Order: sequence, then structure tokens, then C-alpha cells
Amino acid sequence: MENNIKPHKTDGRGILWGGYLNRDHPINKQVWLQEAFPEWGTFLNRQIESYEVPEGQVSIWWCGGPSWILKTDKGGIFFIDQNCGPSHYTTYDYCGVCKQAGAESINWLRLNPQVIDPWEFNRIDGVFITHTHADHCDIFTVNAALQTSDARFFAPPVAAERLKEFHVPAEKLHVARVGESIEVLGAKVHFLINYDETAVRTGDNSARLPYEEAAVSFLFETSGGNILFLGDTWYHDGYVQIPREHEIDVAIFDMGFNAPGATDKMTPYDCARLGQALKAKVLIPDHYDNWVNCAGEPNLIIDQFERIVSENTPEIKTVIMRCAGRFDYPKDKDIKRYRYPDGSETYDFNKSVFAKPKLNS
Repeated sequence: MENNIKPHKTDGRGILWGGYLNRDHPINKQVWLQEAFPEWGTFLNRQIESYEVPEGQVSIWWCGGPSWILKTDKGGIFFIDQNCGPSHYTTYDYCGVCKQAGAESINWLRLNPQVIDPWEFNRIDGVFITHTHADHCDIFTVNAALQTSDARFFAPPVAAERLKEFHVPAEKLHVARVGESIEVLGAKVHFLINYDETAVRTGDNSARLPYEEAAVSFLFETSGGNILFLGDTWYHDGYVQIPREHEIDVAIFDMGFNAPGATDKMTPYDCARLGQALKAKVLIPDHYDNWVNCAGEPNLIIDQFERIVSENTPEIKTVIMRCAGRFDYPKDKDIKRYRYPDGSETYDFNKSVFAKPKLNS
């Protein structure tokens, strides 16, 4: 490090002490970047690794945007569309949304915090990528997993080619082809159709790609339930075929606002229709939280989504997560909205400055 400056030490929680013991510790930009980012340090890393998923349960953590981590009751840890990248911009020659909108360039300004350190996991068993967009097929996540773990990588054909460019070796790369399945630690993963109309328009050529080449959905069949990750899909009537072949317990998909002429995320109505088509038991939207250009008013879109589902398909439950929250299925199927723990389990009123001393008897 520059000038031989060493960063502050962290404890087992992976976060700095708020008092900064060494007040004379020199600070420069490199120290600031290393100590302030990611904002959660390795706190969530340690929680995920140490949490023992009960038998017959599956646990998922929402890392914001499209990004999830799934852990099975056998201890398998899997990244799904994990994005550890910064704000960025796209241009017309490649970007599907730019082509739809006729925009020379679009800014994707990031809102959600970075809640994991992808370089500090002791194990990663698999990295699953639904399509080639940079916030789903992230070069930082891929390299961290590649250099620090024995993880295998799973991606549809177009994204698999991108992973080769990221130097993922052939023996670690599995091309996810629609209709096939693979076994991983604690789960069977089915590669299902994904009707992502933006992904099929993404690329250096003007040709529209086949759905099966551009994107894939991942259905994790676990002892706790079947969790379906749909990436950035659009609504499509073809989804009615999936529940004829697979039971869907939890469906996770994109939702957001769209400026006229630039459809990128599903509306609350499309999300509700998708859940109905899939005959899913629980619906969890994502992606509405992390890009300025499709965030709109998050509470409004959430309220709309919940109301549409509850009034039209009351048999289907909705769950609204918060960044870094853990969802345990089937235990948490009725929580409706995730709430962060308040930490009060560590409080001791007897030691409080407000506690009155006991009077002598």
C-alpha cells in the first residue's frame, strides 16, 4: 500500500470499530477506499457462511438489485446474478435498452449499497448468471469467485462466451441450456426458458437472438422448496408451460418503472400476471431499488404490486425484501415485508444508565 500505510483492523464481524482507536492513523484515498467499501465490510459474508440452514429449509439473501445468494441445508453457497460493480453507462452499439429507446447512451447510476465482499468468502460453490448484462454477468464477481474459490459457473450460451473472455477455464464453465438440469450441493438446478426481450436485442450485431441463446431461468429444487430466479425477464404467455412441468414455490423477478420507449423492467401488473402464469406460491420482486433511471418511487410501485396480487390472486403471497435481508423458505412465507432486526437481543437494561439501583431490603 502507498507510504506503507496499513488499514485499520476489523474484528470477526468484518466491520471497523466506530471510535477509530488510532486517531493519528494517516488517511489517504487508498485507505478510504479499502476501509469504507464495501459499506458492510464482511459482516454479511460471515453471517451467510456461519448460518446453518435447518434441514428442510432453503435460505436466500437479497444483496440488492438483481443479486442473490442461496444456501442449502447441505451447506452449498451459490451466487445468482451477483453484481459487485459500480455505476456505468451503455451505448447503442451493444445495449438492448439503448436500441429499444433509440438512445446513443444510457447512464445506470447505482443506488443500492454493496453488502458483500466477493473476495472474502471462504467458499462459493457456484455462480449462476441469467444473461450477459454487466449487472448480472459482473466481471468483479466472476474474478473474485474464480480467484478465491473452486466455484463452477453456469450461464446461457451468450453469457458463457463472455465468461470465457473473463478467463473462466473450460473445466469450470457449464453452458446452461434450456431443458437441462444439474446437481449441486443440496439442490437440483433446472435450466428453464427465459423471455427476456431486452437480452435478445443485446449485442454487437443487429440480429435478434433466440431466447434460449440469450437468457435462462434457474429453478433451484431443494428440500425446503423450489426457488425460481428469472433475472430480467419480460412477461410472456409462454410461462404458462412451466408449472405444467415444475412446481414453483417462490418466484423472483425484476420490477421497475420504465420511461416511455425504454421498457427494461416489468410493471407491477406484469409481475402479478407472471406469478399467476407460474402458479407460484410466493412472489418476490427485485431490481426496482438500484438504478436511478428505473427506480421511480419505490413505495408506490411496491404498494401497487401488493394490491394487484392480493385483489386478483389472493391465494398467492407477496414478500418485499430489503437489501441484505435473509428469507427462509418455507418459514418466512407469510412475512409480507421484511424488517431488519433491531439488535435488541444484545441489550441489558441492568447495565443501562437509566436503570435505578436496587434499594437495600
